[in-house]
Amino acid sequence: MAESTKKKFERVDFLSDHVMAFKEAIHADFILKPGDNGPGIPTHKAVLAVKSKVFRSMLETDECKVSPEKSITIHDLSYGELESLLEFFYSGTLSRDNKHVQALYLAADKYDIQYLQDICRDILISSLSSENVLDILQLSTIPSDAILKAATMDFLIRKNTRMIFQKSFEKFALKDPSTTLEILQACIRMMHAYSQKQFKPK
Repeated sequence: MAESTKKKFERVDFLSDHVMAFKEAIHADFILKPGDNGPGIPTHKAVLAVKSKVFRSMLETDECKVSPEKSITIHDLSYGELESLLEFFYSGTLSRDNKHVQALYLAADKYDIQYLQDICRDILISSLSSENVLDILQLSTIPSDAILKAATMDFLIRKNTRMIFQKSFEKFALKDPSTTLEILQACIRMMHAYSQKQFKPK
């Protein structure tokens, strides 16, 4: 057991070198610029290419190959969001309290990073609350994520049905009438099943 734990820590130390290569921009050969005019972030083309097929395609365009700046602007990510994305590329980990999870979830869908999307989905589901359930439900409809949508609707219907009478739900209904109809239908089915159970002859 002790030997196994030792090997585990040795592996973590070994992989941390990748993070150091990013943090210290060791032999960095490319720059990603955020969409909020923040500073460009040095990175490595090889890492971008192996982590995302979309980034690989962008790097292989003639425009990118002849660019004297050797950079690309990622317009849909702020500096903090882009930095978190790159840190994930190098470390393969994402903290559960990362404040950019929703942005990274959408970036994972856009840039075809399935592993990151799976991690973000798990974090979003585990963090469901009365305060964020509608935001996460709406988020799930952007990439048409059936797993996240089902988990979010289940949370809303089984644990927080009162929300359908609140102003926040009215605003959500105006934005997404289709999902709102699904929620109301699910609520009716649940109430029907409950009434059937309550009044079933013994």
